[in-house]
Amino acid sequence: MSQSGILPSLVFFFFFLSGLSGLIYQVIWVRELGTAFGNTIHSASLVVAIFMLGLGCGSVIAGRWADRRYSTAPDSLLRTYGYTELLIAALGLGVSLILPATGALAARSSWYIVDQAGWSVLSTESYVARGVMAFVLLGPPALLMGATLTLLVRHLVRRDVAASGGWKIALLYGINTAGAAAGAFLTDFALVPAVGLRTTQFVAVVLNLVAGVGAIVQSRPRIVRPAKAGRYSRR
Repeated sequence: MSQSGILPSLVFFFFFLSGLSGLIYQVIWVRELGTAFGNTIHSASLVVAIFMLGLGCGSVIAGRWADRRYSTAPDSLLRTYGYTELLIAALGLGVSLILPATGALAARSSWYIVDQAGWSVLSTESYVARGVMAFVLLGPPALLMGATLTLLVRHLVRRDVAASGGWKIALLYGINTAGAAAGAFLTDFALVPAVGLRTTQFVAVVLNLVAGVGAIVQSRPRIVRPAKAGRYSRR
């Protein structure tokens, strides 16, 4: 029996956790980089833009790879998703440890110019430097987050795209979106007030670990005893 038939409800649960952790990261990153770059519309837009760019590019790149991989090893995609979640956890942990130091780095790479109205404003080069810092930090995990959807879509849909592919994709995306909404709500109204910014990021890391390890375990072949045979066989 193919791996697509193994407890698909758990796959949906893992992807709910993925959406939950993703929005925890995004909300925290907006706050942390707002502290480093200044709480302005520019810093918030920069984080959201990099996050969305990473999601889109990761989805396209992983989707093309998953289509090719499916033709040779279709049952490996859930395992690949699991390892991707583990990489997101590792990068999320790294970003959580590095972000507090970005304020000093942003200060050293910023300088002001006087505009036509006589106001001192940040130079264009300062904005570019901040954009590069944010991209280097947030781009890789956002890219991997974008890859998770297309990996699971190819794992679940398989060859029945015309028959049931549409509702499976919609359900998967809907569950991930529900997790994202829960993550955004819980971060501001429960987690940050209770445990602070850094520990909240560690919660997101743990969620990625649970989703990754769970997916890897579920991707392993299972040994079952046939009803009319005395030997074990692989399922």
